[in-house]
Amino acid sequence: MPNRLAFFLAQALFAIIFLIYAASPINTSYDSQVSLHTAMSLLHGKGGDDYMREMPGDTYVLEYPDGKPRNRYPIGPSLLALPGVFIASWILPDFADRLRKGRTDCLEKIFASVIGAMAAVVFFWLIYDHFQSIWIAGSSTLIFAFSTSMWSTATRALFQHGPLVLMLVIAMLLLQRSRNRPALAQYAGAPLAFAFLCRPTAIVPIVVLSTYVLWFHRRRFIHYLCWAAVITVPWIAYNISIYGVPFTAYYLTGLGQGQSSMWESVLGNLLSPSRGLLVFSPVLIFSISGFVLAMCEHQERPLNIAYGLIVALMFVIIVRAPIWWGGHSFGPRFTTDLLPFLVFFTSFTFAHFGKLGNRARMTAISGAVVLAIASLLIHAQGAIRPEPLAWNAVPDNIDNDPARAWDWRDPQFMRH
Repeated sequence: MPNRLAFFLAQALFAIIFLIYAASPINTSYDSQVSLHTAMSLLHGKGGDDYMREMPGDTYVLEYPDGKPRNRYPIGPSLLALPGVFIASWILPDFADRLRKGRTDCLEKIFASVIGAMAAVVFFWLIYDHFQSIWIAGSSTLIFAFSTSMWSTATRALFQHGPLVLMLVIAMLLLQRSRNRPALAQYAGAPLAFAFLCRPTAIVPIVVLSTYVLWFHRRRFIHYLCWAAVITVPWIAYNISIYGVPFTAYYLTGLGQGQSSMWESVLGNLLSPSRGLLVFSPVLIFSISGFVLAMCEHQERPLNIAYGLIVALMFVIIVRAPIWWGGHSFGPRFTTDLLPFLVFFTSFTFAHFGKLGNRARMTAISGAVVLAIASLLIHAQGAIRPEPLAWNAVPDNIDNDPARAWDWRDPQFMRH
């Protein structure tokens, strides 16, 4: 009966989360503005250029390595959108013409909403499998979906972040279930490899979790590499055919020392009033205590340590980005990549509430509810209202005046 209830709850969560994501009016198709064009071109075997020929020549998302317009950003999100693009071109006869004439921000947001809802449902199964609790899985999933940048950033357009998060939670679920079915560990190679096609920061979970599989699932490691090769070999061949090298320039730049000091970047990504992770999602403070509690699990400790190491190393990469504030975005965009692991650890704190005395339990639950609602209301500003997005340019461009991110008199989410 609990499995049946969990199954129906997962379906309901997908429907609710998708509808809220898709109905939220804000579109932020900037870096992703040719993601659907790329998908349509790949669908018709054009190599990713045919549907971008009428885009403005000065569009910053385009590059011309072979004299043809190409998407300078990773093609992973476009590959993930291929089924949706196929369906859209079948339902909408003029869809191809729409792409040739310009952008389709609304449809792009719908595709991103599907990916975000899928990530939330996979996350639900991850937490349910671990704790066997509907309440812990349901509450953690709602926090993951609405009290973080998944709502305000990852699903506002077909960015790299949403597809990356989906691939990460799939890999986490496979590794979680491999404790009872060891053969499942090998399949984690495919989503992790695809994660790299979505965003270069995936190199950290790839290295850490590959080491974990090598150490604890050695017999499956060759199979793990083969599943990864199914994704990476065609991608490398694609890059060589167009760029002449295995990796595009986007994968080789952007990880050097940023424009600001390291400490400013660290504190900014955590506590800045307009970019701080713990300011926009204060409920994630429970991930700290959750990590400590996760270390008490003897059987799962190695995997939990791996997740903690991923958070630490990915955060090092994030704070070394050339612009720590993430450009024209809402809140802590860069730390979106950490959310699967942070909310995973947060669920350990929720599970511990049941071991407290009545008064302490009620106090802890009340505090968690207050912080979760506060986080939800903050991220709702980025998904629903245009004024917080306009904050990036008014009164000054944030890229020219990043000190604005520290102004407590004008935090982004409070912009009227």
